[in-house]
Amino acid sequence: MTTTARQAARSDRGRVSDHNEDAFALDDDLWVVADGMGGHASGEIASEVAVEAVLHVAGGGAVRGPADLADLLADAVVGARGAVVDRARQDPASAGMGTTLVVAGRRDDTVGVAWVGDSRAYLLHEGRLMLVSSDHNVAQEMLALGMIDAEQARTHPGQYQLTRAVTDDSVSDATPDVVTVPARGRLLLCSDGLNGELADATIARLLGEGDPETAARALVDAALDEGGRDNITVVVVDL
Repeated sequence: MTTTARQAARSDRGRVSDHNEDAFALDDDLWVVADGMGGHASGEIASEVAVEAVLHVAGGGAVRGPADLADLLADAVVGARGAVVDRARQDPASAGMGTTLVVAGRRDDTVGVAWVGDSRAYLLHEGRLMLVSSDHNVAQEMLALGMIDAEQARTHPGQYQLTRAVTDDSVSDATPDVVTVPARGRLLLCSDGLNGELADATIARLLGEGDPETAARALVDAALDEGGRDNITVVVVDL
């Protein structure tokens, strides 16, 4: 558990995997979650490299307004892609590695969120849970086209087929989506090991519990209780 007065994070390998390919960071007004993928230890390497690159690019960036914030976060994701590519070139054994990435940053009364893949950002305000991000996977594309409904999307095999990711493959799409929202309420960043086990209604209830540390612990424990079939990582921030 990593905790400060207004933010907390918890990461668990789950009940199936023998290692944790997730990575996260909390750095003042910058928060990151990455969910690595690849054989052997490659997923762990990809997620760690991506998070470090985001902190390097976005940690000291100058921001004068929401547009600058969005650009900075997008640049951070691009920097993460470059770092993953460079690492794979240096270490051929890690070729084929990749990671999802969700990054949030705050400047004054605005929060920006950039993401690639299916790690999520939620915002809880006055009891209402809003999904800020949109999964980059086949199921979400089918939902957007009206081919399936939201309940079907939750269990569709296409949820495991990413359409974007931060990888060392120059052909794959690593273009981030970026949005800005008012800095109010409680922010949650998570890997899909959380929302893969818990419905949004449960996430909303647990996210609203106590301080960020209490909420982070409750969310991960609940996902473990539901099976913990994947690595689970959450970052909870009071804005």
